[in-house]
Amino acid sequence: MDARERFQAIMHFEPGVRTLKWEFGYWNAAIDRWYEEGLPRSPYSPPFGQAAGGAHYGEGLPFPYYLGTFRYRDIDVHQIFGLEEGAVNIPLNWRFSPPLRERVLEEDQYTRLLVNTDGVTLRQRKDSDSIPQFIDWPVKDRRTWKRVKEEHFRLDLSGRFPNRWESASRTYTPREYPLGVRMEGFFSIPRELIGVEKLLMMYYDDPVLLHDIAETLADLWLAMLEEVVSKVELDFIHIWEDMAFKNGPLISPRLFREFLTPYYKRITGFLHAHGVDIIFVDTDGNCWKLIEPFLEAGVTGLFPFEVNSGMDVVEVRQKFPRLLIQRGLDKLKIAEGKDAIDAELDSRIMPMLQAGGYIPFMDHLVPPDVSWENFCYYRTRLNALIDQYFQM
Repeated sequence: MDARERFQAIMHFEPGVRTLKWEFGYWNAAIDRWYEEGLPRSPYSPPFGQAAGGAHYGEGLPFPYYLGTFRYRDIDVHQIFGLEEGAVNIPLNWRFSPPLRERVLEEDQYTRLLVNTDGVTLRQRKDSDSIPQFIDWPVKDRRTWKRVKEEHFRLDLSGRFPNRWESASRTYTPREYPLGVRMEGFFSIPRELIGVEKLLMMYYDDPVLLHDIAETLADLWLAMLEEVVSKVELDFIHIWEDMAFKNGPLISPRLFREFLTPYYKRITGFLHAHGVDIIFVDTDGNCWKLIEPFLEAGVTGLFPFEVNSGMDVVEVRQKFPRLLIQRGLDKLKIAEGKDAIDAELDSRIMPMLQAGGYIPFMDHLVPPDVSWENFCYYRTRLNALIDQYFQM
């Protein structure tokens, strides 16, 4: 059974199928530390160095590959632990098209103040190792949205697909890996256009504008998905939202059902009609109150289930037995040593494997405070638990 077949079987709760051995990814600084502590470096591993910032893709972070052009995916950890072929993402542009030309407004030794390709003004560290400071956004009212809509969100697919798309689409068949698209969401893009604080006020101050934004996005994104499924058989959809913080969601279930559900249903209804029933939403934070609204809207899975935000995958599975789940292991525990690792794995892995519909790995990128020794212990033990369960 190849990785694609295994992914489909797990996500449809087929009994007796071993789950995938995947990881999400690693901060470059973590990989650099591990090379110093004993991780063998292959000839294909680029020397990032800690100052480079950024991250290595793991298997569970869909990789944007097309026509042989790669952004870097981890090779060395993958090979040592016998991890399986990872998910692949068809790289599409769901945002500004044409994108703006990035403009640097000012810079010092450590940071740059710039306007990015989506018209957002932000201050960013040059090493890219922290979240930027967001300062201004392109949409402030109906007038500015009208301009952005006419210039960058027209119902026009040119510039939204990879170059040589017709040829590229044929490279995805046949394949042994899960293939999907990682699209944006009906909260995440308005937030990127307006800024989170003003967006939250606008749900009350100008609901007509927000519905117009969502309707525009739905029309455009459905046209993009129609083009994709006309060429390629998809295994999954990932929708990026990030609409919760540590203590709960940024919007209530009521607001979700009013401002997001109708547009989600247009997308998920189309996908289900075309045989795509593995539809994940990626939202950090405590999203307990949004699980039911997401399911009502046609979403079938969620991740990452951040443990330190109160998300326990065992509790989630008990309440939502058919929800598809990935990740949910506490990345912070891996830095604490063997006892903490054992406690983390013993509390979650066997109950989740027994329940099915689950791929276990860390709830976010592995941070640089995780030693190579601790990571080896964690990953070796996780692999052993997976093998043990499916040999029972």
